[in-house]
Amino acid sequence: MQPEEQRRRFEWPDNEEILRRRYGAKPRPANHRVVLGSYAFVKGWLVAHGSWFAFSLTVSIIDTVISPDSAALSFWGLALMVSFFFAALLGAPVALALAALLRPLRRQWIHVLVFAVGLGGFTWAVFASLAPDTGALPAVVAAIAGTAAGLGRAAVIPDAQIYDGGDSHSAEISGDPQQL
Repeated sequence: MQPEEQRRRFEWPDNEEILRRRYGAKPRPANHRVVLGSYAFVKGWLVAHGSWFAFSLTVSIIDTVISPDSAALSFWGLALMVSFFFAALLGAPVALALAALLRPLRRQWIHVLVFAVGLGGFTWAVFASLAPDTGALPAVVAAIAGTAAGLGRAAVIPDAQIYDGGDSHSAEISGDPQQL
Protein backbone atom coordinates (compact mmCIF):
# COMPACT_ATOMS: atom_id res chain seq x y z
CA MET A 1 0.00 0.00 0.00
CA GLN A 2 1.34 3.42 -0.99
CA PRO A 3 1.76 6.10 1.72
CA GLU A 4 -0.83 8.34 0.00
CA GLU A 5 -3.44 5.56 0.04
CA GLN A 6 -2.60 4.80 3.65
CA ARG A 7 -3.02 8.44 4.64
CA ARG A 8 -6.40 8.74 2.84
CA ARG A 9 -7.64 5.63 4.55
CA PHE A 10 -7.47 7.24 8.00
CA GLU A 11 -8.67 10.76 7.09
CA TRP A 12 -12.23 11.91 7.58
CA PRO A 13 -13.96 12.34 4.20
CA ASP A 14 -15.20 15.76 3.20
CA ASN A 15 -18.87 16.54 2.50
CA GLU A 16 -18.54 16.22 -1.28
CA GLU A 17 -17.12 12.73 -0.92
CA ILE A 18 -19.83 11.71 1.54
CA LEU A 19 -22.53 12.99 -0.81
CA ARG A 20 -20.89 11.29 -3.79
CA ARG A 21 -20.81 7.98 -1.89
CA ARG A 22 -24.39 8.36 -0.69
CA TYR A 23 -26.02 9.59 -3.88
CA GLY A 24 -23.57 8.51 -6.57
CA ALA A 25 -24.41 9.93 -9.99
CA LYS A 26 -27.97 10.75 -8.93
CA PRO A 27 -28.78 14.44 -8.54
CA ARG A 28 -28.31 15.70 -5.02
CA PRO A 29 -31.40 16.60 -3.03
CA ALA A 30 -32.49 20.22 -3.28
CA ASN A 31 -31.40 22.37 -0.39
CA HIS A 32 -33.43 25.53 -0.66
CA ARG A 33 -35.67 27.62 1.56
CA VAL A 34 -38.63 29.89 0.94
CA VAL A 35 -38.26 32.92 3.19
CA LEU A 36 -40.80 35.65 3.88
CA GLY A 37 -39.94 38.86 5.68
CA SER A 38 -42.01 40.60 8.35
CA TYR A 39 -43.49 42.92 5.70
CA ALA A 40 -44.87 39.89 3.86
CA PHE A 41 -46.37 38.51 7.08
CA VAL A 42 -48.20 41.77 7.81
CA LYS A 43 -49.32 42.11 4.19
CA GLY A 44 -50.64 38.52 4.11
CA TRP A 45 -52.43 38.93 7.42
CA LEU A 46 -54.10 42.16 6.28
CA VAL A 47 -55.19 40.62 2.97
CA ALA A 48 -56.55 37.55 4.76
CA HIS A 49 -58.46 39.59 7.33
CA GLY A 50 -59.73 41.98 4.65
CA SER A 51 -60.95 39.00 2.62
CA TRP A 52 -62.63 37.60 5.73
CA PHE A 53 -64.30 40.99 6.22
CA ALA A 54 -65.65 41.05 2.65
CA PHE A 55 -66.71 37.39 2.49
CA SER A 56 -68.40 37.34 5.88
CA LEU A 57 -70.26 40.59 5.11
CA THR A 58 -71.42 39.15 1.78
CA VAL A 59 -72.67 35.94 3.43
CA SER A 60 -74.45 37.96 6.13
CA ILE A 61 -76.17 40.17 3.55
CA ILE A 62 -77.22 37.15 1.49
CA ASP A 63 -78.60 35.45 4.60
CA THR A 64 -80.54 38.58 5.55
CA VAL A 65 -81.99 38.91 2.03
CA ILE A 66 -82.99 35.25 1.85
CA SER A 67 -84.41 35.13 5.35
CA PRO A 68 -85.75 38.51 6.56
CA ASP A 69 -86.07 37.17 10.13
CA SER A 70 -82.32 36.51 10.25
CA ALA A 71 -80.17 38.52 12.62
CA ALA A 72 -76.95 37.71 10.74
CA LEU A 73 -76.31 41.27 9.57
CA SER A 74 -76.85 42.76 13.02
CA PHE A 75 -74.63 40.07 14.53
CA TRP A 76 -71.93 40.56 11.88
CA GLY A 77 -70.17 43.53 13.56
CA LEU A 78 -69.73 41.66 16.84
CA ALA A 79 -68.56 38.58 14.97
CA LEU A 80 -66.01 40.66 13.06
CA MET A 81 -64.55 42.07 16.29
CA VAL A 82 -64.33 38.60 17.84
CA SER A 83 -62.78 37.20 14.66
CA PHE A 84 -60.06 39.86 14.81
CA PHE A 85 -58.90 38.52 18.16
CA PHE A 86 -59.14 34.91 16.99
CA ALA A 87 -57.10 35.78 13.90
CA ALA A 88 -54.45 37.53 16.00
CA LEU A 89 -54.28 35.01 18.85
CA LEU A 90 -54.84 31.72 17.00
CA GLY A 91 -54.55 32.33 13.26
CA ALA A 92 -51.23 34.20 13.25
CA PRO A 93 -49.31 31.57 15.28
CA VAL A 94 -50.75 28.75 13.17
CA ALA A 95 -49.80 30.66 10.00
CA LEU A 96 -46.25 31.15 11.29
CA ALA A 97 -45.98 27.45 12.13
CA LEU A 98 -47.25 26.48 8.67
CA ALA A 99 -44.82 28.90 7.02
CA ALA A 100 -41.92 27.37 8.97
CA LEU A 101 -42.98 23.84 8.01
CA LEU A 102 -43.38 24.77 4.34
CA ARG A 103 -39.98 26.46 3.93
CA PRO A 104 -38.38 23.56 2.05
CA LEU A 105 -41.18 23.48 -0.56
CA ARG A 106 -40.35 25.68 -3.50
CA ARG A 107 -43.72 25.63 -5.29
CA GLN A 108 -45.83 28.47 -3.98
CA TRP A 109 -49.19 26.99 -5.01
CA ILE A 110 -48.61 24.20 -2.50
CA HIS A 111 -48.18 26.85 0.20
CA VAL A 112 -51.47 28.50 -0.83
CA LEU A 113 -53.30 25.16 -0.85
CA VAL A 114 -51.95 24.14 2.57
CA PHE A 115 -52.86 27.52 4.05
CA ALA A 116 -56.39 27.34 2.64
CA VAL A 117 -57.07 23.74 3.70
CA GLY A 118 -55.04 23.84 6.92
CA LEU A 119 -56.41 27.06 8.34
CA GLY A 120 -59.91 26.22 7.11
CA GLY A 121 -59.75 22.87 8.89
CA PHE A 122 -58.29 24.47 12.01
CA THR A 123 -61.09 27.06 12.00
CA TRP A 124 -63.72 24.35 11.59
CA ALA A 125 -62.24 22.34 14.49
CA VAL A 126 -62.14 25.36 16.82
CA PHE A 127 -65.61 26.61 15.84
CA ALA A 128 -67.22 23.16 16.00
CA SER A 129 -65.74 22.53 19.44
CA LEU A 130 -66.79 25.94 20.81
CA ALA A 131 -70.30 25.91 19.31
CA PRO A 132 -71.52 22.33 18.81
CA ASP A 133 -74.94 21.65 17.31
CA THR A 134 -74.90 24.75 15.11
CA GLY A 135 -75.52 22.86 11.89
CA ALA A 136 -73.56 23.94 8.84
CA LEU A 137 -72.34 27.20 10.37
CA PRO A 138 -68.86 25.86 11.30
CA ALA A 139 -68.39 24.60 7.74
CA VAL A 140 -69.42 27.95 6.25
CA VAL A 141 -67.12 29.86 8.61
CA ALA A 142 -64.28 27.41 7.87
CA ALA A 143 -64.77 27.81 4.11
CA ILE A 144 -64.64 31.58 4.43
CA ALA A 145 -61.57 31.47 6.71
CA GLY A 146 -59.78 28.95 4.48
CA THR A 147 -60.42 31.02 1.36
CA ALA A 148 -59.23 34.16 3.15
CA ALA A 149 -56.08 32.41 4.40
CA GLY A 150 -55.32 31.12 0.90
CA LEU A 151 -55.78 34.60 -0.56
CA GLY A 152 -53.53 36.05 2.15
CA ARG A 153 -50.77 33.55 1.32
CA ALA A 154 -51.23 34.08 -2.41
CA ALA A 155 -50.81 37.84 -1.90
CA VAL A 156 -47.26 37.37 -0.62
CA ILE A 157 -46.03 35.14 -3.45
CA PRO A 158 -44.14 38.08 -5.07
CA ASP A 159 -42.47 38.80 -1.71
CA ALA A 160 -41.16 35.23 -1.24
CA GLN A 161 -37.41 34.84 -1.58
CA ILE A 162 -36.06 31.42 -2.51
CA TYR A 163 -32.52 30.70 -1.38
CA ASP A 164 -30.76 27.83 -3.09
CA GLY A 165 -28.30 25.61 -1.27
CA GLY A 166 -24.57 25.99 -1.39
CA ASP A 167 -21.84 27.72 0.56
CA SER A 168 -23.58 31.10 0.50
CA HIS A 169 -26.88 29.59 1.70
CA SER A 170 -26.31 30.05 5.42
CA ALA A 171 -24.90 33.56 4.99
CA GLU A 172 -27.93 34.69 3.00
CA ILE A 173 -30.46 33.25 5.43
CA SER A 174 -28.89 34.36 8.69
CA GLY A 175 -27.98 37.86 7.52
CA ASP A 176 -31.39 39.45 8.15
CA PRO A 177 -32.88 38.97 11.64
CA GLN A 178 -36.30 40.10 10.35
CA GLN A 179 -36.69 37.04 8.12
CA LEU A 180 -39.32 34.56 9.27
